[in-house]
Amino acid sequence: MERIWKVSESKPQIDDCQAAVEAWGKLKKIEEAEAVFEMMSKKWKLSAKNYSVVLKIYANNKMLKKGEVEKADSVLQKAIQQNQVQPMFTTHMAILEKYAKRGDIHNSEKIFHRIRKAGYTSRISQFQVLIIHAYINAKVPAYGIKERMKADNLFPNKTLANQLALVDAFRKNAVSDLLD
Repeated sequence: MERIWKVSESKPQIDDCQAAVEAWGKLKKIEEAEAVFEMMSKKWKLSAKNYSVVLKIYANNKMLKKGEVEKADSVLQKAIQQNQVQPMFTTHMAILEKYAKRGDIHNSEKIFHRIRKAGYTSRISQFQVLIIHAYINAKVPAYGIKERMKADNLFPNKTLANQLALVDAFRKNAVSDLLD
């Protein structure tokens, strides 16, 4: 692959670069794939397909599980800004889930907002990921989640209602009973 790329590198076409990114990804040489992608992004206006190849490389190499979700998030953000394209709902949700599992409320809320800004309607599953993972893992109360759901005309099922109770800032617990 290195010999082939050295020949093509002097005057590459976008298709050559795309093939190189895919090949480096399959060989698990992520840094080389990213370098070619970076060169592509400086030289041409990239399509959603070009960005999806890099996101697929991250997913296939389990980089999202290794905590490199920020890279995938930044690639997704560049794709949105440069192409005014609407990434797939599942792409957003995969990144939201990774941030939420870490208890990263700020980035979880950012992706949640980006999903809505992209025009996707709210779903119970988005709130479950946000509540279950982000707020519960961060061990902080989720102020206003019920109101946000009502504003979107969503009503929690029994499972979500139980999870909402876990992150309710005003719930009664043993300490609050002692203070009453």
